[in-house]
Amino acid sequence: MKSILVYGDSLVWGRNASNRDRHKYEDRWPNVLGASLENVKIWEAGLGGRTTNLDFPSLPERNGLKHLPVALLQAAPLDLVILALGTNDLFAEAGRKPHDTVNAMRSLIKVTRDLPTSQGSSVPNTSPPKVMIVSPPNCLPLSSVSGEGFPELDELTRWLPKLAKLYGELAIEQDTYFVDATKFCEPDPVDGLHLDVKNTRQLGVGIAKTLALTGFAHFR
Repeated sequence: MKSILVYGDSLVWGRNASNRDRHKYEDRWPNVLGASLENVKIWEAGLGGRTTNLDFPSLPERNGLKHLPVALLQAAPLDLVILALGTNDLFAEAGRKPHDTVNAMRSLIKVTRDLPTSQGSSVPNTSPPKVMIVSPPNCLPLSSVSGEGFPELDELTRWLPKLAKLYGELAIEQDTYFVDATKFCEPDPVDGLHLDVKNTRQLGVGIAKTLALTGFAHFR
């Protein structure tokens, strides 16, 4: 059985914009991914507000680079690590450039691949995990949000497409798998950022089909 760690933010955690709670276990996209592939074990590691490498002034312990080593060691040995981060960087640091987030993602990839040789590793004789980058879904402009939106949404509508393009280029540079989440899902108009049940499930199935096409695992 192959083991996959999904490391990300509130979309991995399963934030439900409509009820301001968490999607059911079977509806969260990492678990839909696991249910869609044969002989795969999923480790969920999602946290609302998690960034690539930034401290979040109003939220503790959200620095993704700082906490990735712990998540890796907890789930090891691993065949694949899916890194689904980026959106919160603009929330944590006004004026953050997409290129800065790409450089942070490059560091996350390095930490992932260093798992077998990291200090205190319990899996020193294993191969480095494969890596997949998932660029975030688009968001809606604030004027299109039916509920309580985020002030950063308008800037994010311009920022996220740039990030997706750069993530795609990084995936080629680093020889990783890549998924552009915008191909599979759209944000919930309630807050313009998170996913409803239908769209979070579509994202999980889309990523599963992408992995199946690479030969990593078989689609059910």
